[in-house]
Amino acid sequence: MKQLPLTDELKARLKAVAPDVDAEKVAIFEAAALSTAPVRKKHPVYMGAVHTTNFLAQMMGELKKESRPLQIMHGSSDGDQLPIGRVFDGQLSEGTGIDGATELLTLFWIDNSHPDLIAKVNSGTIDQVSVAILGKSAKSSATGFDFMGPDADIENIWLGVDDKGNKMGENGVHVIVDDLDAWFEMSLVGQGGAQGARIKGRQLQLSASGQEVPQLTLELSTGSASPKPDPTPEPGTTKDTFDMDAKEFAALIAAEATKLANAESAKTAAETRATAAEARVTALEADVARLSSAEQATKLTTAEARVTELETQLSAAQTFTGKLVQPLFAMIGQPTATLDADETKAFDQVKDALDGVKALGARLSGGLSLGSSAPRPSTGNGAFKRRA
Repeated sequence: MKQLPLTDELKARLKAVAPDVDAEKVAIFEAAALSTAPVRKKHPVYMGAVHTTNFLAQMMGELKKESRPLQIMHGSSDGDQLPIGRVFDGQLSEGTGIDGATELLTLFWIDNSHPDLIAKVNSGTIDQVSVAILGKSAKSSATGFDFMGPDADIENIWLGVDDKGNKMGENGVHVIVDDLDAWFEMSLVGQGGAQGARIKGRQLQLSASGQEVPQLTLELSTGSASPKPDPTPEPGTTKDTFDMDAKEFAALIAAEATKLANAESAKTAAETRATAAEARVTALEADVARLSSAEQATKLTTAEARVTELETQLSAAQTFTGKLVQPLFAMIGQPTATLDADETKAFDQVKDALDGVKALGARLSGGLSLGSSAPRPSTGNGAFKRRA
């Protein structure tokens, strides 16, 4: 007899999470849904896989938020697919699992409308369970490679080999599942994938009591398919079809294909953004080059205008200077002479003109002294010197 006695405390725990359920119309049992011990799955990736205490705690947290359906064989039988009960409460129990593993102990009920199932659980004919769960990652204990990550390909999954060639389940290498993605349901099964997956006895292990009781660990199922409850199996027609590796593997492949497609889409979007960014950078560089060229052209134009202005001023100055010395040139008998543009030559021109003017002045001075009333000059040295 594994059904738990319907104590006031048990009624209170049921009422706290399922107030509409009549405790007198259900049979309540305790089970260890999962533990930190290695699982017994034969899937290439999950050979010897372990779930962490953190993973169990997240399962318990989800159970506190919402109960999970209790199925038969993960809904693998034909007929009525509605749940036969619910998993409604849980707690962590350290050291009570296989080799001292931590367990997630759960409470579940089976509706009294299934007396044959209740009888089989009480007799031990049905004594194991399985949980349909999905982790957020499945990382190699050797390298941290994530079989559910974007770098995992079909070969990694088919062969259960990580990025460094380590095969899961060999030489102590295995997958570690640390974060829960989804907990779909719990099922009564012929054999569970988690070690020690058995329904407990009649005594309920309470968090404060520390009582040692037989364990029930729920069978691990890592498939992501939607839960589908089974009908009550007819005697002689039940077939243990728990080994759902192919189905689970197909679901895993589908999930990974979706992740790969999403990753490719994200990569394409990123490449498009990068191309657009590069084009923008090129356009900006061209703008800068055009601005620089325009600035240089403006400076050059300004400089050329300044040169022209200075040349004009120089020309005007030269012209003005030429006008100033034009009478000088005329005085020495060169009325058409122009001032040379070369400074040295112009200086020599002006000097020669001045010398000529001086000589002319001397001659004029001598001529004016020979008036009609003046005495004639002698032929001595004085006259010679004046002419000199």
